[in-house]
Amino acid sequence: MTGGDNKISVRINPDERIEPLDDKHVILQSVNGYRCGSDAVALSKFASEYVKQSDNVFDLCSGCGIIGLLLAIETGCNVVGAELDKSLFDMSVRSCELNGLDNVRFFNADIRDLSETANSCAYDIVVCNPPFFKADSRMRKVAPTANSELTVTFDDVVKAAKRLLKTGGALFLVHTSSRLDEVLSACRSGGLTPKNLVVNKNCKTFMLRAVRGGKDGLTLTVKEF
Repeated sequence: MTGGDNKISVRINPDERIEPLDDKHVILQSVNGYRCGSDAVALSKFASEYVKQSDNVFDLCSGCGIIGLLLAIETGCNVVGAELDKSLFDMSVRSCELNGLDNVRFFNADIRDLSETANSCAYDIVVCNPPFFKADSRMRKVAPTANSELTVTFDDVVKAAKRLLKTGGALFLVHTSSRLDEVLSACRSGGLTPKNLVVNKNCKTFMLRAVRGGKDGLTLTVKEF
């Protein structure tokens, strides 16, 4: 398989296929299992408006790696990702190899304990596409741990982000609108000030930028994503 302009040999499992990210870059996706969606792509575009090449970015609950890969490709920033599911982690590592990216690293790690993976207060940006649904909600047939809070809760995301971010650094996330009040409250309680709220035109999802130690003042935008 060719990643970028270099010929790279990477294992492709029978239940996986290679899909394009753009004219030069690709990503591995499961045929029947968990697949990244439009929310993740929208979040990467939202965050890329703020990310600089010199920034260090941490991708919490990185899944198949889509957000971290897109940010690294778009901005040239350095990305570290943590994913608890071993199969998704393995897929993200191989996607990184396919593209020949040396500014992205993924770890098979629990975001509730990143002591051996990442230093405190070392990151300018944290991005996260967390599980949308409570643990006691209707279980999803495909990738239940990626869709429901069976292992990681949103409070865990906030705690991890606060630990990782420098003062003035920002958490970028996408979530379901039914939990908007909870997300805003958890961010404020955790020391992350909501600054930019982007609500999907269909009102089903939203994206948020919350700054560690930021001043009060929230802007609201409605657009399709």
